[in-house]
Amino acid sequence: MRLILVRHGETPWNVTLQYQGQGQVPLNERGREQARRAADRVARYGATALYSSDLARAWESAELIGAVIGQTPVAMPQLREIDVGQWEGLTPEELYRRFPDHMAEYRRDPARTVRLGGESYAQLQARALQALMQIQEQHKPDDVVVAVSHGGTIRALLCHVIGLDLANFGRMWLDNGSLTELRMGRNGWRLLRFNDNAHVEDMVAEGGE
Repeated sequence: MRLILVRHGETPWNVTLQYQGQGQVPLNERGREQARRAADRVARYGATALYSSDLARAWESAELIGAVIGQTPVAMPQLREIDVGQWEGLTPEELYRRFPDHMAEYRRDPARTVRLGGESYAQLQARALQALMQIQEQHKPDDVVVAVSHGGTIRALLCHVIGLDLANFGRMWLDNGSLTELRMGRNGWRLLRFNDNAHVEDMVAEGGE
């Protein structure tokens, strides 16, 4: 089984480095073009199913991809981004200014510190693994599954697959519209490619979560 994870296209908050979490932030025009290019890449693989986070930026990306590959997106809330609670809409600079004690705790333990009113990265990973298990159980070994999700969610899955301590999630980066592929074999899931951005390499810029 092939699982192609697509990070949603760019949003205005990616540009301004604001934390989006589970906020309903739409794509900008650059993000829509990234999703269209991702669709053209994905189209060559003969996808048999398309899942998506139900947050606006992922869902719009999935609809653009689905229109090209002939698949209707299926909402999978477990693929949502981490709930950042009171972080939503703030930049990293604003967070450290407003919540210095909380951010000091976060720096000490980034995997298990619960965002104010939100989730921890460990909770995100547990939720994302539910989605991975559901996909594994519902599809045949020769299926090609596409799932549109978020940078944090995909990185949480990858930490599990490659056995990386979850505290190191910030050492990985995923560009908007990039592809990451997992394959299921006799020894479980394996990472085949990470942050494949060849189709959007002239459109990438480091943005917020």
